[in-house]
Amino acid sequence: MWAAKGDHDRAIADYSQAVSLNPKFANAYNNRGLMWATKGDDERATADYDQAISLDPKRAIFYSNRGLAWARKGDNDHAIADYDKAISLDPKSSLPYLNRGIALAKKGGNDKAIADFDQAISLDPKNEKAFFSRGLIWAAKGDHDRAIADYGQAVSLNPKFANAYNNRGLMWATKGDDERATADFDQAISFDPKNAVFYSNRGLAWARKGDNDQAIADYDKAISLDPKSSLSYLYRGAARARKGGNDPAVADYSRAISLDPKSDSAYFYRGTVYFYSGAPAKARADFEQAAILKPDFAYYAIWLDLAQRRSGAGSHLQGWIGKVDMTKWPAPVIRMLLGEQTPADTLKAAEDPDASTKTGQVCEANFYTAELSRLQGQSDDALRLYRAAISGCSKKFDEYSAARAALRELGVSQ
Repeated sequence: MWAAKGDHDRAIADYSQAVSLNPKFANAYNNRGLMWATKGDDERATADYDQAISLDPKRAIFYSNRGLAWARKGDNDHAIADYDKAISLDPKSSLPYLNRGIALAKKGGNDKAIADFDQAISLDPKNEKAFFSRGLIWAAKGDHDRAIADYGQAVSLNPKFANAYNNRGLMWATKGDDERATADFDQAISFDPKNAVFYSNRGLAWARKGDNDQAIADYDKAISLDPKSSLSYLYRGAARARKGGNDPAVADYSRAISLDPKSDSAYFYRGTVYFYSGAPAKARADFEQAAILKPDFAYYAIWLDLAQRRSGAGSHLQGWIGKVDMTKWPAPVIRMLLGEQTPADTLKAAEDPDASTKTGQVCEANFYTAELSRLQGQSDDALRLYRAAISGCSKKFDEYSAARAALRELGVSQ
């Protein structure tokens, strides 16, 4: 009764009295273990499950409960061993399949995890957690449609499943459907209005739709709920930068860096603000730090080269060749900046059979050619190419925002 009323301490006291009166009372040990687990004491919980199993080694639920305690302690191997035993004793119980699938996924065994989630669903088709967990694996494997289908099934079984709405929203956003993404984030927030991540994710959807004011409002809320979230400061900084608020953007990026000194993105985006606000030396320092944190990311090497040239330090791009993959895009941009091929060659290299890939690469070719033209004093060409980037780039591209910032810096219309 105390357990049902949520009074875990009294429940523990009564279960303790029960085992003191009957040291072979396996269920009492198990139930006291559940109370310890609820209170976050997995060491005591495991000890009680050990006792329950020693007294009644054929009870599947005892192994399943101990498996959960091992999993919470981060010992997935012991957890899986207990789930295996639970399944061998009760192969028609969906719960150990679900929990074993979660443990396998944490160890990187996605295909085995899916098989367990499939089995859990076949045994209990109304288990929304199994659909949700399988959706996580499909998302990790890049199968967004299957992930959306599983998250959809989860919310149909539990219409108040906030995390499932949030995760489905992330999949819609990945597919470029920000309207559906926003609707799902709305639902997630309605059921869990104190979850900072949901506001931050909805902010990203607003930003992709071009509504920076709504985005900033959501980031404000996310930060008020979780003031130690570096990502929320990073995203708010980006939205402020798009509105031309350089000082507030720098403040947000700096705060993001203080919270997460290994955030290459925060250094990079702060660098772009410095780059277009007359501080090339500061931009160079930030791009260099981003490149140090992620040396194989070609775009950081490109921006570092641009900042070095602007600050009069000369090009050091050749030194990054061994660190980035020169067999794929944006390698043609690097070769252009090194003088190894012409802008026309770079634009030709941007061609791709996939229309979306081609659009993105042409966008980038135009933008970086604009920056090169500017360095070479070809102002008219630079302006023309910045405008071509703005008209041809997706608003999600950094180069789109950068081209707009460049025109603001130059004081010309977009």
